[in-house]
Amino acid sequence: MPASRLVQAGLRSSCGHPSSCLPERAAWLAPPRRRAQVRGRRQRPQPCAAEQTAAAAAAPPPAAAAAASVPGPVLRVLRERDYGALDKSQFSLFVQFFRQASPYIEGHRGRTFVLAIPGEVIEQKDILHALLEDVALLHGLGVKLVIVIGARPQINRAVRERGAEPQYAHGYRVTDPASLQAAIQAAGHARMEIESRLSKGPAVTMVRRHARGGDGSQHYGPALQTVSGNYVAAKRKGVVGGVDYQLTGMVRFVQSDAVRRQLNSGCVVLLSNLGFSAAGEVLNCDIYTVAARAAIDLKADKLIVMTTPDSQPLHLPLWLPLSDAEAMLRRMAPEGDHAGLLDSDLQRGYASGSESSGGAGGSGGGGALQGASDIDMDFDRWYDLGLPAPLLAACAVCRSGVKRAHLVDARMDGGLLLELYSRDGVGCMISTDFYEGIRRAGLQDLASIQELLRPLEERGVLVKRSEEQLLSELPFFTVLERESKVLGCAAVKPLGCNAEGAEVAELSAFCVHPAYRGGGKGDSLLEYLEADAAQQGIQRLVLLTTRTADWFEQRGFRHAGAAHLSGLLPEARRQRVDPSRNSQLFSKPLAPRKGS
Repeated sequence: MPASRLVQAGLRSSCGHPSSCLPERAAWLAPPRRRAQVRGRRQRPQPCAAEQTAAAAAAPPPAAAAAASVPGPVLRVLRERDYGALDKSQFSLFVQFFRQASPYIEGHRGRTFVLAIPGEVIEQKDILHALLEDVALLHGLGVKLVIVIGARPQINRAVRERGAEPQYAHGYRVTDPASLQAAIQAAGHARMEIESRLSKGPAVTMVRRHARGGDGSQHYGPALQTVSGNYVAAKRKGVVGGVDYQLTGMVRFVQSDAVRRQLNSGCVVLLSNLGFSAAGEVLNCDIYTVAARAAIDLKADKLIVMTTPDSQPLHLPLWLPLSDAEAMLRRMAPEGDHAGLLDSDLQRGYASGSESSGGAGGSGGGGALQGASDIDMDFDRWYDLGLPAPLLAACAVCRSGVKRAHLVDARMDGGLLLELYSRDGVGCMISTDFYEGIRRAGLQDLASIQELLRPLEERGVLVKRSEEQLLSELPFFTVLERESKVLGCAAVKPLGCNAEGAEVAELSAFCVHPAYRGGGKGDSLLEYLEADAAQQGIQRLVLLTTRTADWFEQRGFRHAGAAHLSGLLPEARRQRVDPSRNSQLFSKPLAPRKGS
């Protein structure tokens, strides 16, 4: 058992007792997924037999035990994970990951990401600490990070410790003065937890070995510089439906200019559930609204929401176009007025308020307050009706200008890195740009497809298709359009199983209008087709070509020899290949995708 497994479980590598103690700890030496199941049933490992004997011998008298049982602050110290040295058998996998991740490392450098960490994740320290290690790595790779910290369960617990019960009306918390103090306390504790973990630097021995001129005499400050402040402008929710929500706030805007200055100086910006009004009040807000507002006002490249089974119970695919995600929300909404209200929210979006360049940092911020938009989506209301707040926030930001939003299960160790630095990711991506205007072809597209293919057919790049043949193949075509103009097309036709038993589909008639090549349209179309084929159970995508091999080879297709001789093609398709064209076969395996 590697030492890293032991320290992740919060145990020393050895208890110092005989080996007979080991079976009693077996559940806590299980793989991470198994430990996650055990964690729900037991809060901590049971002491071994030797420890129980020692504890009984050292037990205090009854009076002392009673005094010791008085509730007090509990500090849970989690031992650091020791990754150790790579085994030689892992070298090739390590190198392979870096090679595959290199385009994403370059693509994400200098980008602005807003990361929402709900209170349910803050509660689970082992998950949180592993996540923050990945956050520190993202920062080191050049990503500009705004972290929005939630505290819902912590606030509820603090309210109950004060002898009251949390009050909600129509999904919103009714924040009385006592609840606000609980919110301030919870937000402070959560922020301090994150700041402390992000302050942890690398081991001095590692720095001395790998850093230039490391002689051990230098002093090491915090690994990351974090800043927080009154960046979230809010207003009172007021009285709605006869209910006075008191100190509950609605987010008006995030001071984007001030936040950008901190990001540009290399800091990680921390936001919380707390907003500040023009009257100088502290207000309790919803973190999903804060995160959405921050992503929109900062014109962030991505909103990333770490989720739990409670906050995001749906089984989502690896990608969702915005239209599909909104359709899913509409289907989930209860019948009646609620469905109409949701549709209204989705149609109007979550528009970004204008912010004057100096108003955010000026006295009182008057200019910013006058220009800010008060449009707000009632995330808590829809959450109360069963609609997942992370998906609502993702739809809101995508409709309002943020190109992509990602929902990532916080329980997956390294899930944040896998989502951002691997080809397919592990979460769900909602996007507006990735598959913009891509849809199944219809009869109305026949003429446009013919016009696209004709120049390539005349040059001999594509096999000429008659109108009757093209009409029969139309159900297999996908088109890329903008403003009702077809800019690209391709067909993916299932061929059945090949000799290896793999389900094969053929990619053909792949074409993008010459005026729109070089802008990523072909890549978007190919990504869509691959994802769609994988969801249909296709295991291998093949294409026959004579002149366009280079473009497809750069996108993962591998040469498989002459098409009419290749065993990768099912026999029935191979028999229809014209040997005189000497078409070359290129093949690409497809990874299985999560179903919708």
